[in-house]
Amino acid sequence: MGRALLVAAALGMGCAAGCAPTAQRDPRAYFDRGYAAFEQGRWQAASDDFTRYLRLDPSSAHRGEVYYYRGLAGVRLGRRAGAKEDFKRALAAAPEPRIAAYARAALGNLYYEEGDDANAVAAYAPLVRQASGDVPLEKIILRMAVSLQRLGKWAMADAYLAYVMQNYSRTPETTEARRRYRVSSFCVQTGAYASVALARSEAERLRRAGYAPRVGRVVSGGRPLHTVQVGSAKTYAEASALAARLHGAGFSALIVP
Repeated sequence: MGRALLVAAALGMGCAAGCAPTAQRDPRAYFDRGYAAFEQGRWQAASDDFTRYLRLDPSSAHRGEVYYYRGLAGVRLGRRAGAKEDFKRALAAAPEPRIAAYARAALGNLYYEEGDDANAVAAYAPLVRQASGDVPLEKIILRMAVSLQRLGKWAMADAYLAYVMQNYSRTPETTEARRRYRVSSFCVQTGAYASVALARSEAERLRRAGYAPRVGRVVSGGRPLHTVQVGSAKTYAEASALAARLHGAGFSALIVP
C-alpha cells in the first residue's frame, strides 16, 4: 500500500548533515525502524518499535497510523485481541481517511472471521456508506451481507447482495452473492456425492437417526453433485446447534445458506 504519510511527512525527507537522529533520542526513528521490520516480515520487532514510538510520543498527530500498523503486526503474530484494540485506538485518534478506512476494514475482518457478526456489520457499515475507494468494497459488502444473513436479517442482506451483483460483475464475489441471493434460511449439509445412490444411502442413514433429510442436485465445477441436507434455520446460531448435534451423531456437518 506504499509507505505511509507518517514516513514522508512526520519523519521528514532527510536530515541536515550531522543530524543523524538515533532511536534513543528521537521517537520518530523508532517508527522508521519498525516500518522497515514490518516490510521485512519481522512482526515482533516491528510491534516493539511501534510501541516504543507511542510511549515516547503518545500525543503524536500520527499515532492513529502507528496503532494501525502495530495492529497489523499483531494479526500476523496471532494476537487478535490486541490487534482489535489497536485498530480501535487507531480510529479513536481520527487518522487521515485512508488509514481510517484500512483500520475499519481490518477490524471488521477480525470480527467477521470470529463469527462476531453484529460487530462486523458495525465496523463495515461506515465503509459502505462512504464508498471508500481505498478498500476492496466488493469483498466488504459481500462479507457484510453474509453477516446479516447469519443474524437472520435476510431482506437487508439481499439488498447488499444485489448491489454486489449489479456493480462487480465477473468477480468471485458476484458468484457467491448470486448463490446467496434470495435465500432465507440455513441448512446443514452432510454430504455431496457424484452418485445419487450414495446420496440416497446417506439420506437413509439420517432417517434412521431421526432426521428428515432432503436430497438435492447442484452443479459444482461443471459436474453435477447430489447433496444431502437437513433442517431450515433462520439464524446461523440455530444452524450451528443443529450442526453440532449432527456431528455428535457421527455425520459430517457443513452449514450452507
